[in-house]
Amino acid sequence: MVVKPYEREGVHELEIVRRFADCGFQIHPEALALLTRCRLKAYGSWHFDLETIAQEVTKSVDASVCVISPVHVSAFIKRNGKQVEEQQPAEAPVILRSYPEQCAVGEHKNFLPHFMDRYERLSAILQKRLKCTQIRFLKSRRESTEDLTLVGMVSAIRKTERGNLLVDLEDPTGNVPVIVSPREELLLDEVIGVTGFLATSGFFIAHKIYYPDLPLPNSALQASLPSTAEQKERNKSIHVVFISDMHVGSTSFLEGAWDRFVEWLKTETADQHIPYLVVAGDVVDGIGVYPGQEEDLMITDIEEQYRVAARYFHQLPSHLHVIISPGNHDAVRGAEPQPPLPEYIRTMFPSTTDFVSSPAYIQLGGRRVLVYHGQSYDDLVNAIPRLTYSKPEDAMVEMLKRRHLAPIYGNSLAITPQDHDYGVIDLVPDIFHCGHTHTVGQFRYRNVLLINSGTWQAQTPYQKKRDITPVPGCATVVDLSSMQVQVRDFVSPAGA
Repeated sequence: MVVKPYEREGVHELEIVRRFADCGFQIHPEALALLTRCRLKAYGSWHFDLETIAQEVTKSVDASVCVISPVHVSAFIKRNGKQVEEQQPAEAPVILRSYPEQCAVGEHKNFLPHFMDRYERLSAILQKRLKCTQIRFLKSRRESTEDLTLVGMVSAIRKTERGNLLVDLEDPTGNVPVIVSPREELLLDEVIGVTGFLATSGFFIAHKIYYPDLPLPNSALQASLPSTAEQKERNKSIHVVFISDMHVGSTSFLEGAWDRFVEWLKTETADQHIPYLVVAGDVVDGIGVYPGQEEDLMITDIEEQYRVAARYFHQLPSHLHVIISPGNHDAVRGAEPQPPLPEYIRTMFPSTTDFVSSPAYIQLGGRRVLVYHGQSYDDLVNAIPRLTYSKPEDAMVEMLKRRHLAPIYGNSLAITPQDHDYGVIDLVPDIFHCGHTHTVGQFRYRNVLLINSGTWQAQTPYQKKRDITPVPGCATVVDLSSMQVQVRDFVSPAGA
């Protein structure tokens, strides 16, 4: 579909026509162009609210007039003693990488290409830093006591009688049992490097573990990152709002908090400085997601849930670029990667909405954003005892450390077999945004800003049984220039 200029600028021409038609008027093309390209300033600070503009303009015209002209629009502005400014629209979001709706999926049981792709891409990161030996050459080095370094995938983990970890490490040439310190937090199916020696017993004794991890910050890297003076100037006063887990359709959806959020977005500060809203999944509560869910639903039809959710998004300022990624409660497959919401649902939402997969990479104002709903939290929390849902940023650090969003296969998270592993974090983001945990967290890890943006759903009976305490009604706002973070609480009027 060809995107018209007014759509790129965030103002839909058809919406303007409809707003005036609702008031019983047609609008002249030149008046339409004026509204499309200008920000109106009135009442001290004016939000570009088309409904209010339409009502204010039309109620003051002569009863015989049926077409709103540019004179009427200009007179409205002049009456309020304010000026018309040419709006400098924010750059439209750039979708760098999104899982397509139709993509070749391999045989259900054939995961070999998937894991080979994972190994090759993650081992390449490690091999740039390490001088490695293939496992097949170990037997010829048995007599040597010098240290060797291997890179492989963890295929099994168990404990020895002495309490150490016994890890089966494999690469395309073979496998070897590795003795590792019990202090290491290893995960199944991750790719690691190990340095040690091969004992006469046939065990490889490891004394150092390497993870793919993000590069350490350094001056040369900083020069290439979008934090230069030029980048700061380009992103001056541009902010992004991050939210997730609305769960529309649930009896626990916090409509009052959402209404306060919308009103805040309509303030002068939001209108001038916030052109982007990113949603990390679970727009609706869905149907049959967990046992007994029907008792927690206000809307029991999935299409109606999305129709109501779409109406909430139509309340948002028309200049706002919205990016929506799916979650495990949404009407897409539960296995990852999850494709964008289907077309019949997308047509319900404003035209300024972009739909991407989970995970997906997007670019906002020169900043690279990785969006992932976060289903792998469940497996990571179970595998690493110190991780909790109350501090979601800790699990996000582990994902970045391993350069993979969902390294563990075969537990609660389902993965589709493909030739390409979409969970590999080969592109280093500036911002990493997740949801799923219903809690709020922020952290900076090696120049990456980590955000979990909470939920718009109060605690459900199911969550109470599982001792999950949500942090609802919050929006995380990021200044793209300084990368400073502010969490705004809309649960109570005072918090907003």
